[in-house]
Amino acid sequence: MQGVISILAIIFGVYLYFKKPQIKSEMFDAVFEEKFRNLNATVINLRDNHIHTLDSKLEQHIKDQQLTTEANIRQMTRIETLLEERLPRK
Repeated sequence: MQGVISILAIIFGVYLYFKKPQIKSEMFDAVFEEKFRNLNATVINLRDNHIHTLDSKLEQHIKDQQLTTEANIRQMTRIETLLEERLPRK
């Protein structure tokens, strides 16, 4: 009877020896997968927000550049007009 109990205890011990690392590994994999999903969602969110911010800044920069160009053209026209008025033609 004790021999049977000893054999069962050894079998149970061997089973636990191999099963516990597997359970621990599965839990680690599940936690890692969840963290990876959260990180992936965060990166996608940051990417989308960053692209939107860059688009907004680029549009504003283009508008500012157009206004500056128009102002420069008007200024050049005024300078040209002043020069034509003040400098005699030969």
